[in-house]
Amino acid sequence: MQCPRCEGTGQCSECQGQGFVSCVSCEGSGQRTSSRGASYPCRNCKGTGKAECAPQCASCEGSGEITDALQRKVRDKYDPKFDQTLPRTAVTFAVAFACIVLYCLGEFNPAAGTWLEANLSNISNLWSSQPWRLLSYSLLHGGFIHLACNLSALLRYGPVLEGHYGTRRYTLALVLCALGGGLASALGHLAASQNVVSVGMSGAVLGLFGMLFGAYQRYRIFDAQQLKELLTWLVLFSGVTLAWGGNVDNWCHLGGFVAGFAYSWFTRRPSGR
Repeated sequence: MQCPRCEGTGQCSECQGQGFVSCVSCEGSGQRTSSRGASYPCRNCKGTGKAECAPQCASCEGSGEITDALQRKVRDKYDPKFDQTLPRTAVTFAVAFACIVLYCLGEFNPAAGTWLEANLSNISNLWSSQPWRLLSYSLLHGGFIHLACNLSALLRYGPVLEGHYGTRRYTLALVLCALGGGLASALGHLAASQNVVSVGMSGAVLGLFGMLFGAYQRYRIFDAQQLKELLTWLVLFSGVTLAWGGNVDNWCHLGGFVAGFAYSWFTRRPSGR
């Protein structure tokens, strides 16, 4: 589309590509007159009568055309970015606090720990008759390292996403990620004729990574450097998880990631509300 401002010339419509316009203060004369009638050089243009002006059209950047790439560039310039959003911590800290309380309760009271695992963990063949397990499992953890790894990632990216999506949307997303991980774990293991007990926030944490990837792919809300940092954290988190041993619920991780990616892809652009 031809640029309407320069009419396709690519030159600034004010200076016609000359790189200067008449100084507004002295109207191009280079001289000002005091209240007593004395003349003196204009301070704004230093007596030249000219003011600097970009020779290229600012709307089309000198191309004379308004292209799709240029429109995307302008939108990205004024849209809110990942690093311009203040973090929020209410929901993230509440979830982390609940995980810590339940972990300490199970550690210092073995009877309570046994009850929690029996009634709140995600047991594959019980998900349909006791559906709360698809969510409650995420608040339980199988040890201190398990808890520390999950909460470190949650506290790193949770507040930023909570600030970017707003408390209500972030809460919904976190619940959907945990449910996605729990459901994928139950159905995946049942399909393999396995009855598995699953606990941990890692499904929801992978959901946060999925949200970040989806928001980047769909809305470009952060730059390449932040994407590199995200990948570093993801590789580190995955490496620690895999180094743990054989008790890794990859179905839960996959389900959480897909749920987070789908949420950020199919919902409206995050706006901090």
